[in-house]
Amino acid sequence: MTASPEAIAFWAAMASAPQQVSLPIPQRREAGEHAEDATAEPIGVTTRAHPFGLSVRPAEGEIHARVLYLFGGGYMLGSPASRRKTAGHLARAASAEVVVAAYRLAPENPFPAAFEDARAAFASLPTDLPRFIAGDSSGGGLAAATAAEVDADGLVLFSPWGDLTCSGDTMASNAAVDIECTRDSLLEMAGWYAAGTEPHDPRLSPVFSPPDALPPLLAFAGSDEILLDDARRLVARSTDGELVVGEGMQHVWPIWFGVFPEAGQAIATSGTWIRTRSTATAGA
Repeated sequence: MTASPEAIAFWAAMASAPQQVSLPIPQRREAGEHAEDATAEPIGVTTRAHPFGLSVRPAEGEIHARVLYLFGGGYMLGSPASRRKTAGHLARAASAEVVVAAYRLAPENPFPAAFEDARAAFASLPTDLPRFIAGDSSGGGLAAATAAEVDADGLVLFSPWGDLTCSGDTMASNAAVDIECTRDSLLEMAGWYAAGTEPHDPRLSPVFSPPDALPPLLAFAGSDEILLDDARRLVARSTDGELVVGEGMQHVWPIWFGVFPEAGQAIATSGTWIRTRSTATAGA
């Protein structure tokens, strides 16, 4: 199975654009706020301010779960607004409230700042409904690290960066085809976030968590990204893990809903998985 023509065209355009990882921090952060510019605007959702960021939920009908969403950006860029659209699409697909949490960024605020903020945001979710954690890239790694220490009902991860040592096999095998990430740029950001903390610490690199440390997990990764092996290893740490590998897909491909069909399919699959898990949890 090959990537759709729409995806191929999108990746070609991205490959010809200047690489964000080569920019100074202020310019990287500005570019990060435009990550979803191409993403379709979600329909039928309401968005409001939340004490920990933004809350997005379907405009009509009951919700059946609460999801904490942690945005990606190498722990040094991004904001709740940078994943507002993805949160809206996920909220509709899952019939859930999705809270996109703000967390402190490196290098100004190194570990454990983001980890502490994520735990506090999860604790703020009411316990009347099943509670899930989702995230992309570094936010996916942060989601997994958080889930290992809280009572989450499940995890949904988009291209998670779960190993700050950057030691996965696909760091080398996919280096020539990944158009977004490089090992050197990841190690640079890892250094800013870890700031002297041992990077094998599972709170930084949840791929080094004990077996079964993670709750039921649905992960997505692109066949052409260097972080594919991070997703594989996180699934292996789950009590019930599933990995969807998008053929010809690049880093965080599910956030581009409406640009190519694979992204919409990933969001729909995520929503179904959360709804199914919610029903099972509520009936337990």
